[in-house]
Amino acid sequence: MPSLLALTLLVCGAVASLPLVVLRTVPKSQPPLAEQPLGSPHWIVEAPGDRWFVDGDAISRRDLANRLHQDGDQGLQHFLPSAALSMGDVKRSLQWLRHLSAHPVLLDLPEEGPS
Repeated sequence: MPSLLALTLLVCGAVASLPLVVLRTVPKSQPPLAEQPLGSPHWIVEAPGDRWFVDGDAISRRDLANRLHQDGDQGLQHFLPSAALSMGDVKRSLQWLRHLSAHPVLLDLPEEGPS
């Protein structure tokens, strides 16, 4: 009889927690950074072949590293990787950018086209 009671409680607990398990979690958006005193935002784009662009201008990886390391008034950075890059490449690049920049670097993924 105690095993039947334990089994009943286990099944009831599992059924009660089922909505929490199956509900799709939606990522929360980041709080607006407008309250922070930052300069103008910059867009950093990485293309295949280790090609980099800042605000539409081509820049070498070394020059980008120097710029991120030395320029104190850059403000918020938006990192937009090419859709042709692997997730591993995107992760490494994002970590590298965040390590070098004194300001936040946000990942902006490319939007998919119409299907």
